[in-house]
Amino acid sequence: MSIVRLIRMTIVSRSYDSRVGFARLHEMHFKVARRGSVRANRRTLARRGLPYFQRKIYRKYHIWIPKRKLKVRFEREQRAARVQRDVSVDARTMRYRGRHWSATSLPSRMISYAKKRH
Repeated sequence: MSIVRLIRMTIVSRSYDSRVGFARLHEMHFKVARRGSVRANRRTLARRGLPYFQRKIYRKYHIWIPKRKLKVRFEREQRAARVQRDVSVDARTMRYRGRHWSATSLPSRMISYAKKRH
């Protein structure tokens, strides 16, 4: 029986919104507990999270961010009590101009770990 690990991933991107004249920093934190190899779980979570991040930012701010501009980082895994079927997503956006920062927290969501079949 393999160990259940809590995997945490952060996706960050920076962009400039010329319509309002602010620079924006978008970040999403993904969290899920899974069995199996760390490498496979990280790869699957990244493949699931990147398109989700792009889609959500585009729908909210009408800015398409290419994958090469996204930074994906993982935290060290921890043991978890049981396997989760869904991924928890917490998002926030920070906008800044000069030295003034303001942060906006977006509603947290749950997405499925596995892609749905059509």
